[in-house]
Amino acid sequence: MQLFHNGTIHTIDPHYPAPEAVLVGDDGRIAAVGTLAEVEAAARPGTQRVNLGGRTLLPGFNDAHVHIWKMGLLLTIQVDARKGLAPDIPAIVRLFRERAATLPAGTWVAGRGYNEADLPERRHLTRHDLDAASTDHPIALTRTCGHMIVANTKALALAGITANTPNPPGGAIVRDEHGEPTGLLQETAMGLLNTVLPNPTEAEMAAAIQAANRHQLSLGITSATDPLLTPFHLKVYRQLEAEGGLHVRVNGMPIRRPDGGTETLPLPERFVSDWLRIDTVKFFGDGGLSGATAAISEPYKVTGETGVLRFETEELAELMWEAHAAGFRIGTHAIGDVTLDQVIGIYEGLHLRQPRPELRHRVEHLGLPSAEHLRRCRALNLIAVPQTVFLAALGGNFRRYLPDSFIPRCYPVRAMLDAGLTVALSSDAPVVPDDNPLLGMKAALDRRIPSGETLAPEQAITPAEALVAYTMGGAIASGDDANRGSLTPGKWADMVILSGDPLTTPPDSLLDLRVEQTYVGGKAVYTG
Repeated sequence: MQLFHNGTIHTIDPHYPAPEAVLVGDDGRIAAVGTLAEVEAAARPGTQRVNLGGRTLLPGFNDAHVHIWKMGLLLTIQVDARKGLAPDIPAIVRLFRERAATLPAGTWVAGRGYNEADLPERRHLTRHDLDAASTDHPIALTRTCGHMIVANTKALALAGITANTPNPPGGAIVRDEHGEPTGLLQETAMGLLNTVLPNPTEAEMAAAIQAANRHQLSLGITSATDPLLTPFHLKVYRQLEAEGGLHVRVNGMPIRRPDGGTETLPLPERFVSDWLRIDTVKFFGDGGLSGATAAISEPYKVTGETGVLRFETEELAELMWEAHAAGFRIGTHAIGDVTLDQVIGIYEGLHLRQPRPELRHRVEHLGLPSAEHLRRCRALNLIAVPQTVFLAALGGNFRRYLPDSFIPRCYPVRAMLDAGLTVALSSDAPVVPDDNPLLGMKAALDRRIPSGETLAPEQAITPAEALVAYTMGGAIASGDDANRGSLTPGKWADMVILSGDPLTTPPDSLLDLRVEQTYVGGKAVYTG
């Protein structure tokens, strides 16, 4: 047993508002919470005492929407083209050229992370840019949002993409003034390339997931939802779970319709263990906000377009019905107001057709809701999974592309909470370069974008609300709040010790707080 005392303890459980101590049992679960005397009375002889020394003990953070395997590939085998390493197009080309030089001709070189709004060139890369890195290697560079890929000429040829290739439903092959592909593939058009882009091996994918888990533990993240899994990823996750190879508790969301095809993947086998949950499925409703492809009712600035709907309503409704009727929870990527109309309407239809109050479906991102959208979400008891960290990382894109009328409703977390929604904050990494929950909390408090401007400051929330959304909110969203999300007797002792108290630290100083230890199931798995 372990007894934690002499510090600030935030349990996130209103039944234990300001305890003096927490006792962890040998089973890895919280055994007692209360005054020091009460907890000492519940302890056995030989209990290890952990003196917090004035530091702060919290439930482990829950990143409710983060692409674990994608983040892991960037940490292991892919080219990292994010701003910190590649501030301009020549730097991106150099990184790909250097990687290609280490590989045999014909080997694919994949990378991710550019954001045209952050580049001094203020444009997307083209196949000609990537040809300067190599014409002997097929190259695929994913934009930071994950909704666009740039391919070089060799990669386009391998995918059979020419001037005569039609745009797939819900996607676009961007073309130059002569009708030739520029190399930029948007939304479902990415699937044309993904069909020839080789998967990592199972060993590479397992190593990537474990690398991402280790990174998450260093940030105090003990639980996370990985929201885009294919049968290949499910196989690797199941193998890791069986071998005891997962270090963070994962809620996996298998995708039903991969990009670029008409094939619908079968409903997955439902699986729930202490380390892995597979009981939710994922759909994409539209594109991304930072790349101006989320479906909205007014034209974007700069592009003059209104975004992309991924599905016709009737088809999406039927696919969702199959999952709903089988008892699966659903998480749907829905950002733009047009998409929210579609997705919320389908959710309403599902519950009319077969009321299932135990199935709390999710809206991933919920980027531009109106007050009426939020009212309808509350009536269905939907869970909102937004990313305030987008403001800190991508707010410049929102300012650049969004019509002015949409700015006040851009990721309006204050309005979500006031409407009575359960909110689970998350990072969507590697869409953003920094998945630190403290940065997500800071952004929820100050709503500051890279220019220093605040975006819709009236949508700021309190530190306590942000902390709940990064702990209990994620637990509820994963369907496992009976086991995690708060320091409550009977729940897993998934905890983090911070150098200071995030509830009293000014927003500008939140990133100065350090994760000193992370515990999963009562075991110290990271020490800073």
